[in-house]
Amino acid sequence: MDILKLKWAKTILFIAAIYNVFWGLVISVRPQVILFGNAENVYMLILIRCIGMLVGVYGIAYYFASRDPQRYWPLILVGLIGKVLGPMGAIYYIVLGALQASFLWVNVFNP
Repeated sequence: MDILKLKWAKTILFIAAIYNVFWGLVISVRPQVILFGNAENVYMLILIRCIGMLVGVYGIAYYFASRDPQRYWPLILVGLIGKVLGPMGAIYYIVLGALQASFLWVNVFNP
């Protein structure tokens, strides 16, 4: 892999690591921030806190991937799959009427 591309990948993954750890902490501490007008209940808040924990763990994985993207490409692939399936799931539940369209803002803040 070209050294410039590798450095670019390392930088992007390191930024993703910081972002995911930060966002995971925010969601875990203040889950209401991502409801965007959708119904709030104790089970939803528990679930969102669990998702926050997972997002933070993704940050740890991205950190290791930033150290050696070629070696840790499976971690990068898992992250990419999550970034694709998340918006697809949101759109599905918006079409069903289970979520408001404003929920798509979650995907804007979770690039």
